[in-house]
Amino acid sequence: MPNESGGSHTDRSEIDAGDSTDRTKSGLDTQRTTRSQQSMDDNDTMTDDSEQVETNNLDSSARRRRRKKQTSRNGINGIDMTPPDRLLRHAERRAKKYMEKKKASSAIKELIRCTALARIVYRDGHWKLASSYVNLAQGYFDLKGYAAQTEYHCETAIAILRQSVQPAQSSTDRPKIREVFIRAYYNMARALGTLKKYQAAEQALTKAENIFHEWIKLPQVSEDDMETTEIQLSLASARLNARQEKFPLATSYYEKVLDLTKRRYGNEAIQLIPVYQGLGRVEQSKGKHADHETAIEYYLQAHTIASANKSLSITYKHTPLLQLSKSLSITYKHTPLLQAESYLNECLTTYQVKCGPNSEKTLRVQDELARLMVRSDRQPESIKMLRSTIEAKSEVYGDLSPEVADTWKLIGSIHLSQGDTEKGLRCLKKCYNIECLVYGTNSRKTKDTQRTIDLLLANPTVASKHKKGKGDDIKNRPRFNSIVNTSTVGAHKSQMY
Repeated sequence: MPNESGGSHTDRSEIDAGDSTDRTKSGLDTQRTTRSQQSMDDNDTMTDDSEQVETNNLDSSARRRRRKKQTSRNGINGIDMTPPDRLLRHAERRAKKYMEKKKASSAIKELIRCTALARIVYRDGHWKLASSYVNLAQGYFDLKGYAAQTEYHCETAIAILRQSVQPAQSSTDRPKIREVFIRAYYNMARALGTLKKYQAAEQALTKAENIFHEWIKLPQVSEDDMETTEIQLSLASARLNARQEKFPLATSYYEKVLDLTKRRYGNEAIQLIPVYQGLGRVEQSKGKHADHETAIEYYLQAHTIASANKSLSITYKHTPLLQLSKSLSITYKHTPLLQAESYLNECLTTYQVKCGPNSEKTLRVQDELARLMVRSDRQPESIKMLRSTIEAKSEVYGDLSPEVADTWKLIGSIHLSQGDTEKGLRCLKKCYNIECLVYGTNSRKTKDTQRTIDLLLANPTVASKHKKGKGDDIKNRPRFNSIVNTSTVGAHKSQMY
């Protein structure tokens, strides 16, 4: 019995010890699991935070792409089911906004999209499709200056309008179709004038004016639209006649535009600035009969209106000032030259800050300032300024460009006027080398420069200082002739035998 009881006590103690070890193991396991769960929760929270940061850093374009590519419940990518007429309205709105902000590439892209959507919505042959083509043509001309594209799209619009015109037209569509016709011929005339197709441009303007006289008789046309269209057509006629050097006709059209613009917008409107500039250019282009004082008055009026309007951009505001300084430097001497120089310095400072030192506008002002210095007998300063622009012109226009060649020619002519023949000849040779590559050796400009160099080299003292190079020796050697005279060859044979 005692042995049995002792054995049972040992078994119970062993069982109790086993239970305690199991309890400690389970406690450790629970601690480990809780720690692992906490670490997993921490990792999950860290990943959630990182994902939240990444989603917050997504830009608007990525969000827009995600909205367009929404996944449906079955996992298939969704399709943008926006109706094309609504897309057309959105594209027209964006194109108008980009055109107001002068963002040419974005505006042209939206106008092209409008044309494609208009074809889907209205089908071929509808006048609204022609209107979208006219808008595209006007965008190409006003924003990019592409005359060929403008002419092409206007021709397409006119062809569509001729197909769409039917005997039974609704009273609401009839004035709109006439308006699209007028805009198509108007933009075509401007493009043809830029391409120097003056006769075709005059015919297009005549057609636009004839349709305009029919259009204003319709009761649905408002007076504001009539006045705006008449101003546009008269201004196009004035510019076309000025291009053809028909100065009396151009002046009469510009004066008509001036009266209409004052009546429509007021005496201090910014719409008067291009009209005054056009009148000044026409007056200066008359040659011997030019009245420079009248041109200066026109430019002064344009400058006064531009400086009074704070909403204008800096570069547009200083355009009349630049033209005014040119007129003063050409017309007068002494005191007006100082005033013109102050105007040019003001323009130069503004363009350097707003456009940069290597912009085309800044370089153009520097050239005008250098010419003004030549007129005021300050040739060394003029040469210094022109030489400082050569590096910038090479970056903007290229090393082999007409602008760089003209700069070297101007520097050479200033050196020749000072009696420094060697430096003048060196600059003219640089100009000649560029002109040969740009225009060719048979160009009038290249031949004039070569003639001036030959006259300078006719002087023995100058020719002795300038040694001929390999290019001159190759140019002056006799031409190679591959044809051999047979009689001469026979004579040599007879002499040999």
